[in-house]
Amino acid sequence: MIKKIGLIAIILLLTASFAAAANEEKTITANSGGYVVTPVQNTGSIGGDIGILWVYDTITQGETNLHSKIVNTDITVLNVDLNWGDSTDSLRLKIHTADGYVLGPYFDNSDGATDGRINLDITNPNGIAKGTWYYEVYGYSVTGTENYYI
Repeated sequence: MIKKIGLIAIILLLTASFAAAANEEKTITANSGGYVVTPVQNTGSIGGDIGILWVYDTITQGETNLHSKIVNTDITVLNVDLNWGDSTDSLRLKIHTADGYVLGPYFDNSDGATDGRINLDITNPNGIAKGTWYYEVYGYSVTGTENYYI
């Protein structure tokens, strides 16, 4: 009987752990196709491109917005800066590279701070793929309408 109770307790603990892990916002650092994604180290452009310049938009709970960026120069660093400033709301960012990789998902704390901003550098020593990149912004947990820029 004691073994049975112990087994049930272990199963319940594992179930609770898996459920908690499934609900966590996870930081995923990509290393696909030579891309390495890191929190921005320098707010200036360092041999790269500063990304989309100030595209403003709004988003609501469960909504997905797609923004594009055309890369047509030889660069090794691409900065992606999603800023909504309200850390009580949560947005999710996925980055679709021009050569078919999906980087992310990234959440508010992916750049090391919970501040209503995801500010990342994408580097590739072989070069950032030329073509159209897509930034997928998702209203993960939004009350009302959230303004943001990317």
